[in-house]
Parts: sequence; structure tokens; C-alpha cells
Amino acid sequence: MMKFFNLSATSKALLTAGVLSLAVSGCSGDDGKDGEDGKPGPVGSPIGEVSQVKADITSANVSEDGFLTVNFNLSDANGAAVFGLQQDGIGAVSFGRVGSEDEVGTTDLEGSPRDVWLSYFNKDKGEGYYTGSSYFQGKNCEDCLTDNGDGSYTLVLNKEIDTLEKYSYSADATTGIYLGVKSANDAGSTLVNNTFYYWQPSSDTEQDKPKAVIANETCQSCHRPGQDGSLAMHGGKHVTLESCTFCHADYNSYMKDVKDEDGNVTGSVEFDGSIKAMAHDIHSHAYYNGVYPQSASNCQTCHQADENVAMADAWKADLDTATCMSCHNSPYAVPSWHWDSDKGQIAEGKENCVSCHNDPNGGQRGAESGHYLKNDNAQAAETKVTFNSMTYNAAAKTVVANMTVTNGDNTITLAQIDPSPYKYGGMTSAIVFNGVVSDDFLVNYQKVGYNLFTAGADGSIDVTIKDVSLMQTGDDPHDFFLVEDVMNTADVNVALSSQIHVCFDGKGTVEDCDFDGTTVSNSGPYANSDTAYFEVNGTAVTTSPRVQHAEMAACQQCHTTAIKHRFSNDMDGCASCHNGTRDKKGTGSSNLAYIAHSKHYVYDSSGDLFFKKTECQACHGEDGYSLSKIVSDAAPVAFGKVTTGIDAEGKPVYGDEQLVVSPQTAACVSCHQAPYGLNDATASHIQGMGGVLLQEGAELTTLGIPASTYETLNVQETCSTCHNDSQILEAHSNWGSSH
Repeated sequence: MMKFFNLSATSKALLTAGVLSLAVSGCSGDDGKDGEDGKPGPVGSPIGEVSQVKADITSANVSEDGFLTVNFNLSDANGAAVFGLQQDGIGAVSFGRVGSEDEVGTTDLEGSPRDVWLSYFNKDKGEGYYTGSSYFQGKNCEDCLTDNGDGSYTLVLNKEIDTLEKYSYSADATTGIYLGVKSANDAGSTLVNNTFYYWQPSSDTEQDKPKAVIANETCQSCHRPGQDGSLAMHGGKHVTLESCTFCHADYNSYMKDVKDEDGNVTGSVEFDGSIKAMAHDIHSHAYYNGVYPQSASNCQTCHQADENVAMADAWKADLDTATCMSCHNSPYAVPSWHWDSDKGQIAEGKENCVSCHNDPNGGQRGAESGHYLKNDNAQAAETKVTFNSMTYNAAAKTVVANMTVTNGDNTITLAQIDPSPYKYGGMTSAIVFNGVVSDDFLVNYQKVGYNLFTAGADGSIDVTIKDVSLMQTGDDPHDFFLVEDVMNTADVNVALSSQIHVCFDGKGTVEDCDFDGTTVSNSGPYANSDTAYFEVNGTAVTTSPRVQHAEMAACQQCHTTAIKHRFSNDMDGCASCHNGTRDKKGTGSSNLAYIAHSKHYVYDSSGDLFFKKTECQACHGEDGYSLSKIVSDAAPVAFGKVTTGIDAEGKPVYGDEQLVVSPQTAACVSCHQAPYGLNDATASHIQGMGGVLLQEGAELTTLGIPASTYETLNVQETCSTCHNDSQILEAHSNWGSSH
């Protein structure tokens, strides 16, 4: 690239004089020989011109007096060399080795010490406490970094090994380095990269990553890099789980002030600063505060089985009390006989959890048993509802669905399914009956309750669904449904899913329900049910007839098994109830898009935005957000009901007719609500492009036009012409948290 320079008058004069001097000397005796070739310039880019950097440690050594040298390369997103990294661009360097619990005195089962990480940069926290968090920072050194000009660098730390004399350096141990780069380019963008290197110094051979318990990618499925809620700790330079483990070692602990609501110090408490304790504590509190969507007791949300993670099953070992205590630290989380209410702490003699709770070592119920094998919630997730068949008798206006409910290899009987009445009407256990045509569900939420279940062949269960026209005086309206409306619709596919609860004994074993005529004391969470589809003649439909705007797998990255109302591996089970025909009792939409979007704008306890619903691809994948996926003749979406008057208290009275919004427009206004996301100008623009949004003169808080009016229109939306996929992503990127 040609570069242009602005020269001052003085510079021009000096340059002219230099040129004249060269001309004169050339005329007076130039020998005509070429000079030596100049040194070739560096191949690559200066750090100011790149948008991303990646470090790669190539070798390391430790001097006899305990100083670390690191050799590394720096490249851009394309793998090309990056030069020009400055001293203060070294955000952090930490290193240490694998050691034994016995070296730091944290072994809970004598003779069974765990391998733990031991930092070579310990920090004294006073009163006998210490942490591994005294890492090196480039800003504290003037001449530690050498830029070789070709993308390679040598870093010689001016910080020697200091373990506070707790343990010694070992050249034979697997040793690791964490290098955190944090710099900036000329555009002001921050460039951050965390990289790691493991080797045995005595043999100078690279080693596999030790103590691999959880993959960085597992954490980043919720803590998405570059998004709100990403892992970006201590000034934004530590962006991976692995970086946290170098400082927040198992022995990290110190006293922490306890403050009241006014900020006054009222006391102190011993704080476990290990990564496991912090992660468990943060996710437990975040769950109860509505940020973390899965209970921390579901260990496998984070501790996922992974053949590439050597210690993925370490959470089952039952060797470490500190892990237990990071969650089981209150009277609500331990048996009453384990708690000293006078002192507000674990009772004396009960402090060493794993001395008793150590399943693999012959003891009582440990982590895997307590959280999964003998846990009702976990075993409910292993329970599955399978729809075997669907038959329709047109003359009798009746559908019979046949299903089997299983827990592992065991078939569940009617006596083991919760038979109680639901507090809002109908039954607690039910299946959902609907139909689909051209991507749209036909009718509102129809729960077919337990009282309509009967024993079928081979342990299966029959569910009888009768048309509403068969209802007699005195019959319960919850027992009759819009069967003919569904079954007589052209090209319909029948949709069946369940909301069944199975009863357990408190330790993960299915048992008969304890029903007192009103409530069931031993009912578990929702059983797992995928949506099943059938043609009217009973032929099974093997794939969903609906367009999949989002995959349940994307939801389960964060939610795992904790999704409101049900547990399903598909989105159709949610949409069968939260479909376009359903409104919030006249006051708004109950469509799945509206419900899901309204829940995904989440702040953490400090008030920082954790998740914003403009992160389209976090849930919608490659192109699920695309307006072009909404077909031109799709059904409108209910956004309320027509107001027929005002009651004595001044509240609106709603009629039966719904207010509806055209489908592409409904997708947009499921997020873009007044007053911040929708104004009069935007509303006019939508309607100018063929969208149907609201009645003339209506407030933006009352969206939709009467359904009967909509039916007379030939709606042709053109939103997707301009708002194509790339434009939608562009419009929703980097949407500031101040909004």
C-alpha cells in the first residue's frame, strides 16, 4: 500500500538540500557500483493493523535461580505473523505444576490425596491464608519482552518462583504456563488471547493438559465469547476457564469482610477462592436470582461427559469436602442433623463430608448417587413418553392416542403417574392434542388430562379425546376438545406431546403415587416427551412438518433439562401450546416467539447485562432468525382480544374476537415493543411494507386488528426483501447494553 506523508516547509528544504547534495556528489565522482542489498522487511502485519491475535508458546525453560523464559509466536486470524507487541501487551503470565494434596494439607481421605494444581506465584493473604494469584504482568517490567521482528517473541520474567515455602519447584513434574495477551489495534479494538503450554522441564518434552475437568467450550456455550456474559475477568484479560484454574487453585482461601446493606463491615468469613467453589457458589446464587437457567445441583450441565476431557468424571470421585461445601453450606442444603443452628454453620464432627459420603469408596450416597442415581429430579429426566399410535373414529368424533411411559427399561403404570387435579383446572398430568398445517398449529392449548387415561395393551396407556359437541349438561368442559376442527382440516398432521409427572420414592426410584384425593406428595418433575406427528389415517410422520426456527439443542446448551412447564427435546412441544392462536387473556401475545424473547434479556446481580435478545444466532443458529423462513401465506399471530367496554373498576372488558398481527411483523414485534423498540414512525413503515400491525388510531400498546377484518385482506408482507439475513445480523450486532 502506498503511503503519503505531509512534510513541513523545513523538512522540504532539508530534503531538497539533500537531493542536491546527492546530485552534486554523483556528478563529481560516482563509481557506478550498486550498494549492498537492504535487509528485507518483516513478513506479516504490525499489531495495530490486525483485528485478532493468537499466541502459540513454542518452548520454555526455568533458570537455576527460578526465573521463567517463554518463547512464543503471535499470529492473526489467518495465521500470518504479527509483530510489534509491546511490553504492556503481556496481560498475565502464571505457571505452576501438578502436585499432591498432601503438599498443601487439604487431603480429606487419608491415603487418597488428589492431584491438584500448585502455583509457583503464591500470594500471602495473612492469618495463614494464601492464594496462587500473584501472576506476572508485562507493565511491571521494562525489558522483559524481545520482539524478534518476525512474529516470534522471547519473554524473560523478572519475577522468580515464590511458593511462600509451602512446596518446592520440581523439574520432573508436569508444569504449565498460562500466557494472557491483551493489547489494542489502531482502531481502538481490544485484542485478547489466552494460550497454554505444558511440559516436563527435566526432559524438555511437551505434555498433555493435566487435570482436564471441563472443556472451555462447555462454559462458553453460555458464556459466549464477545457477547454479554462472556468470561472476561480481571480487566477482561482472562477469557477462558483454563486461565482461571492457574490462580484459583484448590488451596486458595482467605478471610473476606461481611457487609450490611449500608456497606458497613459487620464481620468476616473464611472464603474458598478455588475455581470449583467460586463456580458452584456463583451458579447457585445466579440460579435463584434468575440468571443461571439450570439448578447448580444438575452437575452435568457443566461436568459433561467428554472423551477429550481426561477427568470429566472427577466430580463422581467423592474425595473432596470443599467441593461439597461450596453448595451444601446452609441449613436448606444439608440435613438438619448436620447443621448447628446456634452457630449458623455445619455441626461439629460433620465438616468432612466425604468421610461418610463416598460411594466409590464404600461409603454412603455420594455425588453421583445424590445428584443422579438416587435423585428424583435427575431420574425424571430419564423418564420418557413415547406415542405409539393415533386412531380417529370420524363417526364417533373421537381420537384415541396410545403411549408408553418408561423409566430406563421399566414401563410405568397408571398408578405411578400423578392423578391430581391442576390448580388452574384440568389435570396435573396430561397430553397435549393439536394439529399442524403449513407450519401453524390450528387451535389453542388443549390438555387431555389423566382422568381420560386408561390401561392399554402391554403396559401402554390409551388416551381418549372426544369432540366438544359430545359434551352433555353437567360434563366437565376440560374433558372435551376441538377434535373435528383439527381432524377435518385439509392436509393436517396431528400433533401429540405430553405433560406427565411420574411419582418417586425420594431416592430416584419410581413408585405408586401417594394421592390424598387433592394432592400428590411424591410427584416428580415433567417426564421427557418429544412431539409425535400422525396423518389422519394414523400413519406416523417421522419428521416435524414445521419449520424449525430454533433447535432445542441450542436451548439446552444453557437450560439442559430446566425449561419451564415441560422437558422436551424439540421446540414443537413448546409451540403446540404457545402457538399463534393463543393470547394472554386479551392483554398480549402468548406465542412462543414473544414468550421466549421476553425472557432473554437478563441482568446479573451487579446490574450488568448478561444476555440480550439481540444475540440472534445464540438461539437461532445459522439462519433460524430469517424472515424468509416465514411463508407468505402463514397464519397471523394473536396479540390480544377486542375490547368491548370498561368495567366498574375502569379496567377493559375483552370480547371473544382476537386481535391479530401479520406473521413476519409478529416476529419483529415479539421483541420490538413500545416505547423503546417501537414508535409511530416504525409502525407506519411496517404497514407501508404490507405488514398488519394495529388498528387506525390505536395506541402502540394494543397491537393487532380484529381477526374477522384480517380474513378480508390479501396480506402481502415485503419485510424480508430489505430485512434479509445479513441485514438482520448487521442491525442486531453490537447493540449496546445501555439500550
